[in-house]
Amino acid sequence: MLTEEEFFGDPSKVALMKRGYHLWSLLGENPRFAYYGRLLALCDPGEDTADILIHLAGLQGAAVCYFYPKKDAEALFRELGDAGLCIDRHEHFWGGQAALAASREALLAYRLPNDLNIVTIDAKTPIEILADVARLCDGCGVMPVPGSVMRGGVIKGVCVVAIDKDGRAVATASSYMLHHPLSSRSKDAFWGMLATREDRRGEKISLLLGAQVILYMWERYGARGFMTGVRADNHPSKALCNKLGVIDSDWIFAQAINERVLGGSSITK
Repeated sequence: MLTEEEFFGDPSKVALMKRGYHLWSLLGENPRFAYYGRLLALCDPGEDTADILIHLAGLQGAAVCYFYPKKDAEALFRELGDAGLCIDRHEHFWGGQAALAASREALLAYRLPNDLNIVTIDAKTPIEILADVARLCDGCGVMPVPGSVMRGGVIKGVCVVAIDKDGRAVATASSYMLHHPLSSRSKDAFWGMLATREDRRGEKISLLLGAQVILYMWERYGARGFMTGVRADNHPSKALCNKLGVIDSDWIFAQAINERVLGGSSITK
């Protein structure tokens, strides 16, 4: 279960994550839904997608369908807009065997700067490090997940962080098995939450951490696909994904936002 003291950041986002967790507790046995610590999401679209997103947004404040076909997005967004919801989208990037191969190549080709140490967050990691990771994510426009999820205790997954000689978080990356075991996408993992402190960008730290978590998830949890959402105008993120074999697909992350329930906070990647 999620631990109360390990929620971090904006109170409205914390409330969103709590609502998502409770909905997952109720609906998590339905293979159409997915969850990795932020909100309950639809992963298996159908003719009822708009209706499900409208009602999920009414309960959570936001709702997303991860595998919605690009070609049908305009009609879906029109229906969500007609229901009084705000809409948002991220391009769906996905990688399989090519992501594993590219990650192995990156880990052979590059080395982490000598002043950094990689920590894999687990049950024994001090909460101060988790809070620092959450602040780093927030500062980079990346919505963090609860500490209990970072630790891998609620969902199978991993969060790694590069720590400098002063004990501060410099960069982080995560991956989680978000789908139900009976889902046709059960071996697809969420991958991302890549964040690097501004003064340390350009050193390939995110590339190395992203590659490390892909390799970890492939070997430890049997992940065979890696998905993430990227805004169309976020060219640095798109370039990093492409370097690791996680490429643009025929899907999008289609999001519906109920501002009244959400409480005025924006949802970030």
